[in-house]
Amino acid sequence: MADFFDIASVPWRPLRPDVADGVLGTILLEQGVTVQLVRVAPGGAFSTHVDPYGHLFHFLSGEGQVTAGGRQVPIQPGLVVRVSAGEPHAYRNTGAGELTLLSINIPTALRPESPGPGRSRASRRG
Repeated sequence: MADFFDIASVPWRPLRPDVADGVLGTILLEQGVTVQLVRVAPGGAFSTHVDPYGHLFHFLSGEGQVTAGGRQVPIQPGLVVRVSAGEPHAYRNTGAGELTLLSINIPTALRPESPGPGRSRASRRG
């Protein structure tokens, strides 16, 4: 059944205060995967940590830095980052405005081995 709502009407809660500061989220979907809309205040961050599940981050607005896979990359709207379960990762808002992203938490049992855009499975294994 379809569900329509205004994002301003949903409750926001601090995310992972043990490893995050200035980060709020609201759950949009919990059906096998968890989809959250995340807001990071200027100067806010998720410090480096690991999770027992994978992530797909889609950055929607703002600017910052994301670290995963041993790389640090500037965040710009449209950036997508895939993080494997157990892989250290972090992100930080370095801009003057809010940083927003969709964070999809993927249990390892559901995560298919996906090579990523423009790469075949054979080319990824090398």
